[in-house]
Amino acid sequence: MLKIGRVLLLIIPLFCYCCSSDSEPPTSDPNPPGTQNDVLTIQTSQIINDSYIGNGAQWDAYPNAYLNWNSPLSEQDWQKLELRLDYMKPKLMRVIIDANHNYAGNGGYEPELNLEPLARILQYCTSNNITVMFGDWGGNMVNPDTNAINETNLTNAAKFVDYLVNTKGFNCIKYYNMINEPNGDWSSNKGNYDLWVNAVNYFYQQMESIGVSTKVKLIAPDIAVWTTNEVPWIQNTARDIGDDKIGVYDIHTYPGQIHVVSKDYSNLLKSYIDKVPAGKKMVMGELGFKYDSNLDASLHRGNIERAEADPFASNTDSNMYVKDFFYGVDMADASMQIVNAGYSGIITWMLDDAMHNTDGGNGKDLKTWGFWNILGEELFGGAAEEEIRPWFYTYALLSRYMQTGVKVLKVDIPNKRGLNAIAITNGSEYTIAVVNSGFSTHTVDLKFDAGATLSNVKQFIYEDANRPVDSNGFPVPTSTDLSLNLTAGHTLDIKGQSFTLFTNFNY
Repeated sequence: MLKIGRVLLLIIPLFCYCCSSDSEPPTSDPNPPGTQNDVLTIQTSQIINDSYIGNGAQWDAYPNAYLNWNSPLSEQDWQKLELRLDYMKPKLMRVIIDANHNYAGNGGYEPELNLEPLARILQYCTSNNITVMFGDWGGNMVNPDTNAINETNLTNAAKFVDYLVNTKGFNCIKYYNMINEPNGDWSSNKGNYDLWVNAVNYFYQQMESIGVSTKVKLIAPDIAVWTTNEVPWIQNTARDIGDDKIGVYDIHTYPGQIHVVSKDYSNLLKSYIDKVPAGKKMVMGELGFKYDSNLDASLHRGNIERAEADPFASNTDSNMYVKDFFYGVDMADASMQIVNAGYSGIITWMLDDAMHNTDGGNGKDLKTWGFWNILGEELFGGAAEEEIRPWFYTYALLSRYMQTGVKVLKVDIPNKRGLNAIAITNGSEYTIAVVNSGFSTHTVDLKFDAGATLSNVKQFIYEDANRPVDSNGFPVPTSTDLSLNLTAGHTLDIKGQSFTLFTNFNY
């Protein structure tokens, strides 16, 4: 998780753009009578990604609930979580532990210690063929003051991976992340690159000696980025750790709204993936929005005010807008830019407020970033906090209809502010999603380059006043048997602050 207060130093437009209540949409018609619609063309023979891994979220094992608050999740809570994930169908999850909460909690090595919630998560992922990026936040793995690695702790970390994979059978674990965001001064290595490399190499040697490295590879460098300044971490990681040890590369980003809407964010994304060695994939290891004072001033002020007014929200590390409609638009826009930049997966920060607080102890200052708070009724203000928040709508659809192995097609997108789109296929079925994070309506003709008609198409719409859900709070299509003529073109009015998804995937 990125340290709060950092600034994304990209090109800042000379105007303020945000979704706060004091912003009014333009009233002019972008397509007056007699003008030709813009064309949004899907290039069916141009493949951006020939085998996508999947989308998902950070899902950690509720250490405070089990160790500090004396409030383990009930079976009812677990079933509620799993029902929601059954709808979402994630195919990539990030699960990070602190060894001191698990196998090293008594000062030694006890693999069964506090295993219950972690095992529940890993069993769900194993049973549902979800790829897991597993790892350790990095505390006590290194000593930045003495520039030394802790060989005992790194060895035990490798033993624990072997225990989970080979003894417990959690073969969902495919990648391991040693030390979160090692480029940051808040990380356990205090940004010391050489110390991080030494720790990762020693850890991997232990996995090799145990024999688990044939099943689990590294994910790296797991850096937090705001500018292109950290790009050398990609090349240096491949050189100093070894591309053969790294299964997937990853970075973390927390952009501001202006940069995503203006698509400056896309340029940042491309600068990192362009340095990934040939034949390797890259994923977004954490994604969220931070409405910084220098980027989105109105939203920044509102976020602070709302966090201060909430007795259960961290004042320094929360995004209170996860409870607002527009966050679902913002996250859809950022996700589409990541997909179109060639990344192979996205992990959102995060699944559930109840996973983390700021001080790591008994405090109730939650990192409020989730789709819900599964302990709302028990600890945090009432059952309403357990309800699904709006942004689940868009992100769940982008997970559900982006399963492992799908191809990502190039889309020619008209140069309209806030307009973005992606196209996905498994060879016979298609998913097409379009977002408009601006305020003006954009009218486009949706076409395939080679022409086609898609039948039995479901359409989902996410608008502030039009986002139907079922009794569980899951998205419901507004149409279920559309026929899209993508030769002549399917005319689509994309309202400001909206998301539309078409799919003829058969679920």
